[in-house]
Amino acid sequence: MRFAALAILVLLALAAPASAAVSFTDVEDEVMCTVCGTPLNLAPGDAPFAQRERAYIRRLIAQGRSKQEIKDALVRQYGHEVLALPDDSGFNLAAYLVPLAAVAIAGVALLLALGRWRRPRRPASAAAPAPQITAAEARRLDEDMARFD
Repeated sequence: MRFAALAILVLLALAAPASAAVSFTDVEDEVMCTVCGTPLNLAPGDAPFAQRERAYIRRLIAQGRSKQEIKDALVRQYGHEVLALPDDSGFNLAAYLVPLAAVAIAGVALLLALGRWRRPRRPASAAAPAPQITAAEARRLDEDMARFD
């Protein structure tokens, strides 16, 4: 029993550093080249500013920094424009809420349209019964029809 518990602890200890490791590509696609105005992973490889930014990220990864620590360091170094995603507060919150609201409105409109489309329709002939004619009207109709023969 103790051997199994020890084996589990060893496996967890070995797995922890592997999951905490940050890859360059994981950070590169979430930050911007502030000169080019494009994500750093799409910035030209020969752009001097993008090269410096990539080197800075690699140094931070070599120091064992976490992804959030690297992003914080980039913000301190280059400003908030370096982050590819907008903040989730203030006016920037609209970047997240507007698409959600548009999808919700489209869903409601689709449900309403499906409800109307699936509703059974009444046939036009069932709307009003045929009028009944009196005996005098029937006799007059027969006389008129006889004249045209």
